[in-house]
Amino acid sequence: MYLFNPFLLPILCLFLLFIGEVHSQAKPRENGKNTKTVEKTSTVPTTPVETDTNTTNPNPQNGETPTSITTTPQEGNKEENPSEEVDRFKDLDNKNGIVVTGSRGERRLKDSAVATEVISRKRIEQTGARNLGEVLDTQLGINVTPFFGGSQVQMLGLDSKYVLFLVDGQRVAGRLNNTIDLTRFKVQNIERIEIVKGSSSSLYGADAIGGVINIITKQAEKPEHYQFRTSYGNGRQTNFGSQGEKNMIADVGFKNNFVASNFFGGFNQSAAYDLDPKTPATTGNAFQDANVGGNMTFNPDGQFKVKTGINYLNRNQAGIDSRSNGGVFDRTNLTNDFLGLGALEYTYGKRNMVSLRGNFSRWENHYKLDQRNSNELDVKEFTNEFSSQGVAQVDHEINKDHMVTAGVESYSEELQSDRLQRRNAYRTRRAAFIQDEWVIWRQGFVWRLVPGVRHDVDSQFGGQTTPKIATKVDITSDLVFRASYGKGFRPPSFRELYLRFENPGVGYVVDGNDKLRPERSTTVNADLEYTPFKFWTLSLSVFRNDITDLIQYSFGTRTSEFANFQLKNVQRAYTRGVEAGSRVRFLKYFALELGYNQTDTRDLTTDRPLEGRALHQGTMNFFVNAPGGWEFALRAKRLDKRPFYSTTNEFTAGSSTALIDQQTKTPEETNKVVYGKPFTLLNVRMEKKFFDGRMALFLGVDNVLDQYELTYNPIRPRFYYGGLQATF
Repeated sequence: MYLFNPFLLPILCLFLLFIGEVHSQAKPRENGKNTKTVEKTSTVPTTPVETDTNTTNPNPQNGETPTSITTTPQEGNKEENPSEEVDRFKDLDNKNGIVVTGSRGERRLKDSAVATEVISRKRIEQTGARNLGEVLDTQLGINVTPFFGGSQVQMLGLDSKYVLFLVDGQRVAGRLNNTIDLTRFKVQNIERIEIVKGSSSSLYGADAIGGVINIITKQAEKPEHYQFRTSYGNGRQTNFGSQGEKNMIADVGFKNNFVASNFFGGFNQSAAYDLDPKTPATTGNAFQDANVGGNMTFNPDGQFKVKTGINYLNRNQAGIDSRSNGGVFDRTNLTNDFLGLGALEYTYGKRNMVSLRGNFSRWENHYKLDQRNSNELDVKEFTNEFSSQGVAQVDHEINKDHMVTAGVESYSEELQSDRLQRRNAYRTRRAAFIQDEWVIWRQGFVWRLVPGVRHDVDSQFGGQTTPKIATKVDITSDLVFRASYGKGFRPPSFRELYLRFENPGVGYVVDGNDKLRPERSTTVNADLEYTPFKFWTLSLSVFRNDITDLIQYSFGTRTSEFANFQLKNVQRAYTRGVEAGSRVRFLKYFALELGYNQTDTRDLTTDRPLEGRALHQGTMNFFVNAPGGWEFALRAKRLDKRPFYSTTNEFTAGSSTALIDQQTKTPEETNKVVYGKPFTLLNVRMEKKFFDGRMALFLGVDNVLDQYELTYNPIRPRFYYGGLQATF
């Protein structure tokens, strides 16, 4: 069978050895004598315990988990005491960690009234992901799809333009055709990822209709820390060529009583991949990028903190486009991406804080399309996007049952682009927000109610008020219910307002519309979480988003030379669905997560499903953390067929961006639906740690089943990689 080719044999052998070692170390050792349990003399407990607020650092930094008095043995080749009950998935689950996104302040995950999904640092490392897109690939209810600039996300049936992306709680600039490219966020500087699904506009304002993805960067937690990782990967030469993919990353950090700092850097390079070698065009871009950054936190007296951070990415992407008329074009994108962050925080009392936060972001892109053997259709475009944000916030505990969060925010954005009719666009937004976390009842069960409201004043679109109310009921210690209702809005982007794009080689024109109105949404979420046993958790959630004044492209007029598409506010659309999940840990070394998502969408103007959304989706994550430093991860996603329309409304980096060149006929001529094939994505990775976990070797295969589709699912074909990681 081709799947088990010679390259997979080393991974298969490693897996068999690993299973054998699990069995051998799981059996009690016989030496002919009664074994005695040797207890450590330390008064610090060696088994993981559930900490409360009295045993954790009351003021952890963003990106830190609370400092616990719990200690666990190092994994690796060190022999373990058989009497110790080590929770090998504590760092993977992060159930007792601190989250900040749902309430815009530090809360324990299990106390948060807003359902927050956390992808921990341990999970990121164990999956072998190299960027944010690969991390999210098998997350329940999230779909990652490729587009010409990298990869993009769909969440709750909504495109990337409805999802707000944050770094340490602050906005980032740089949407390519309204889409944040997930591949620009490298994993070496990510401590955890927090995901809040559903409208979060009451705290974060515009663009958070579908939810929020908050990237929390790494903070130094040890007196000294050094890490280095390098990897190499490739696939079939007909798809990838011979260059392969190279990744090298490093980070160093230190911490003392006065200052903590972490610095990182990385270099990544890969050739393009090609799903159709018969044509000169490439499917996925070749790229080369380098990123550097770091952060420092000054905390001289334990109450006053000064935080700074910078992130910089330089990237060069290249690809080849070909047209049906025989034209061949070399395409390049040179991108510079900078983000600077700063914060002042003063804590008083047990949970109170006054903070000032700000950031400046610049995203610069040079695009070039060079026609071979001609300069008639050559294109050079420059895009420069700036944004800045300032927030003053107070978190004040009125009493043990009332925690108030209030603040004011200022945000500005500017876009300079050759594709805009007016070349330069600028706007500002001022806002005030308030939220009260109120514990209504504590006898028998605990009931929390969290009302909040935000008012934004946009320099172009005036005032926007977005309320939200959320509730959380701890029915028992094992059964939790959450629900929320919220409003959201998204003002048209500069590209949607002022875009003017011509493609004479194909024969179409895309126009913006400066008469567009903001999109508005109403979102309802409810979820139930049940933990019948300590090792098993079940979850069920339902959601519905109703969007009015939906912005979509529609076919306008057709001249003898060009087909014309223009943005318009259509009447309304909805997305609704259900998610079910199960997480179980068994036989001490194994963890299994199963998930199912059904997402029903409809454009009520055309009375048809939204494009590129699968009705059914299933996910599976299987992890093994075994003795002797062995780790194994298998991740899978099954996606149902997805509808695409020849007269597509989604030209803004939606799933059908690659189809623009085919959309030059009238709706009457090509008004039909085409379905992308169902597919299964399967990724495997194995790792062996040495020297008490300070060094590790790993091997992995992405897209094991080698499933892809050139037009509707142009993901990377089967890809093999391996590498080395060292930590000191």
